[in-house]
Amino acid sequence: MSMLELAGVNRSFGGLQAITDLSFKLGEGEIVSVIGPNGAGKTTVFNLITGVYKPDSGDILFEGKSLTGLRPNAIVDRGVARTFQNLRLFTNLTVLENVLIPQHHKLRSTWLSSVFRTPGYLAQERRMHEAALEKLSFFGPRLMGFRLHQPVQVLSYANRRRTEMARAMATGAKLLLLDEPSAGMNPKETREITEIIRRMRDEGGYTILLVEHKMNLVKDISDRVIVLDYGRKLAEGAYADVVNDPAVIEAYLGKRSDKTSAVARARAADGLVADEPGAAGEARS
Repeated sequence: MSMLELAGVNRSFGGLQAITDLSFKLGEGEIVSVIGPNGAGKTTVFNLITGVYKPDSGDILFEGKSLTGLRPNAIVDRGVARTFQNLRLFTNLTVLENVLIPQHHKLRSTWLSSVFRTPGYLAQERRMHEAALEKLSFFGPRLMGFRLHQPVQVLSYANRRRTEMARAMATGAKLLLLDEPSAGMNPKETREITEIIRRMRDEGGYTILLVEHKMNLVKDISDRVIVLDYGRKLAEGAYADVVNDPAVIEAYLGKRSDKTSAVARARAADGLVADEPGAAGEARS
């Protein structure tokens, strides 16, 4: 049985069809990347899985049970957590506090026990603290040591990304949805986060679905790659097969005529607009 399955999912916003008949499966222990040009519907897929949006039709299954119609907090309770394309952290709180907060949904104490700080409540609080440190340790000195007690607002953008990933892990999730985890990171930091994502799967036991624009990270980390374009699945398979698919190349670079010059094609591949007379379109970012 697949851990996650999307079956014929559709979602529109007014007259805009954002997702069309989308189906794919994610097996336990897999790392699968979702790629595509801007506006392809990648983040919308995450919003559908996590209950931010409800599909117009189709179904989303997690461990064989439907997530459709559940509130986001109920989906977190099932074992699905995510990060966001635009960071959503409590910037006035410390790194440690940000990773403690997502564990409160697992507390089994009354408000009275928390006020009087009963032995049972204190024991749960200690377990939360230990779990937070365990998740943060995946990121090493980037988030440990003196940074534990720093407010998030003083961190670099890359470390804020890491904090959000640790927060998602601390929910007790089995499936992590990572939305552009390497955004804002330099090449060295990107290599670090690539290794951390691999360790999340190998050591932490997480199944991971990620949206990413950096193809070197996608190539190094992915068991499979799914390509979206205008809300439709364009291709699915191994990285090498997907990036050489003519339909995928056209989606990223635009369609060219046979008369397009080698110079124009080279410029398009570099993300530049080809202005030679034979070029049929612009590169899509």
